[in-house]
Amino acid sequence: MLTAVTAGAAAPYVFSSEVNAAATKKCSALTGVEIAADAIGLPTGGATVSSAVPASAGGSGEQAYGAHCLVSGDVKPVDPAAPNIKFQLALPEQWNGKATMLGGAGLNGSIPPLTNASNLWGAQKKPLPLSRGYAVFSSDSGHQNKNGEHPAAFGANQEALKNYAGDALKKTRDVAVKLIHSRYGRAPAKSYFLGYSKGGGEALAAAQRWPADWDGVVAGAPGWNVTAVALGMLNAAQAVAVPGAWLNEAKRHTLHAGVMRTCDALDGVEDGIIGNPRTCEARFVPTTLRCPRGEDTGNDCLSDVQLAALKRINDPKSLSYVIGTGESSLPGYPIYLADQGGGVPDAVHKELLTQLGVYGSTPPAFPPTPQMPPGLSQADGVVRHMIVGDPNFDTLAMDLASGSGMASRIEANSGLFSNIADLSPFQERGGKLLLWTGSAEPAARTSMHYYSRVQAAMGPARVDSFVRYYEVPGAQHGPSSTFQPEWDQLATIENWVEKGADPANTIVATDDAGVPGRTRPLCVFPSWPKYKGSGDVDNADSFTCASR
Repeated sequence: MLTAVTAGAAAPYVFSSEVNAAATKKCSALTGVEIAADAIGLPTGGATVSSAVPASAGGSGEQAYGAHCLVSGDVKPVDPAAPNIKFQLALPEQWNGKATMLGGAGLNGSIPPLTNASNLWGAQKKPLPLSRGYAVFSSDSGHQNKNGEHPAAFGANQEALKNYAGDALKKTRDVAVKLIHSRYGRAPAKSYFLGYSKGGGEALAAAQRWPADWDGVVAGAPGWNVTAVALGMLNAAQAVAVPGAWLNEAKRHTLHAGVMRTCDALDGVEDGIIGNPRTCEARFVPTTLRCPRGEDTGNDCLSDVQLAALKRINDPKSLSYVIGTGESSLPGYPIYLADQGGGVPDAVHKELLTQLGVYGSTPPAFPPTPQMPPGLSQADGVVRHMIVGDPNFDTLAMDLASGSGMASRIEANSGLFSNIADLSPFQERGGKLLLWTGSAEPAARTSMHYYSRVQAAMGPARVDSFVRYYEVPGAQHGPSSTFQPEWDQLATIENWVEKGADPANTIVATDDAGVPGRTRPLCVFPSWPKYKGSGDVDNADSFTCASR
């Protein structure tokens, strides 16, 4: 028997009561359930449910969710010195017969919430998976943040590091599916993975390593190789740590305004969004902002030292060792496209962008402080704790090109993260992948490069049968002052997998920051939204997806 219900103003979702009643367990009966190690696809010490309690309905509007059973538990390690993987699973009373796993963020260490959208960047105002009747689960990736300890300190334990690099995904998924079966009497009919940033990298790992487990995957701004991301962040930090290289807020405004003068109209309209980023990167000449004689003469120009730092951040950097899927270089960060807080009148967004961007509130130094960009602290921790194994190692003094004697360790650490470009097993079983990023954020080029690798490995025609890659103009990594996209990612992947509704150039994203409420089409890469020449510039209907 099928029952249709609605969640707020969203489309109706269908919930299934077709479960095997004889095989089901009540919520409270799940407490204490143990899952044997041989029922989990990677080595563990088994898993135990510590609590299973009825939870009331909550949320509001489209994000209202129904009553559910909240299950908490631990997947035990093989190494007794390694931490447990802590997980949670929400089992709705009205189950739609499907499951969703949520990815983490940064260095993880805590379980993403199942009843709000804080880890679902780009869909933070859309119906939750739980709102739609999904069984939803996630984990802390196999370690817990501790007061007084660097969030990357767990990396000294090899099992904990491998869990963080991806193993925890499989372990958590297998345990969750067992518990779903115990609760409802059958396994999920469809399973999806949603992630952004580190969670986006986890989404790619799910498709790469365990293709049989997933029907659809959404990977937003994927930090798909944490080692490479850390080195890129350190490269940027080292560039602006040079005396005189750091840009204050006024100079960041000068840079942002100069880029906008060159690039804003390249998409057919001056609307505060650089809609044609590739042409912008080719057209913008940084030296047009040079101070007389290259000296730092004020906030309305940039010195030679500052221009050199920007060039180092933007340009690829050659390495004497190999990372990722065989690269011996870092792709650089599209610093000219990114608002670092200099174009924002809103103090709240300005502070958010300052902390997320390259510059922070103070210049980088060792050891990092909270006033410096959080990305520096994360990258510094990855190198010191996961690679070098020396908490006193000065990462700002590290020679990235040679690896400062750590090249073999860097390569080994990079190899822990999923670097598979041939997604044939995922494609052959019907899996679909939505890959997306902002054009103004550090992951832009790494996402583009990964998409190109997949095309090279499988051929463009095969890739086009199951992957859609979108680059959102103006979007930063998280809070954005230009265009902060909101779109229904779960509905998009669900409709593509289950109904064959190709999302190609049909998705419309709503801005939640620059001009709240304006819309733009999401265009399949390498196309971009071009103004048609007439119509409301805040309406997606006035734009078309163009390739030149």
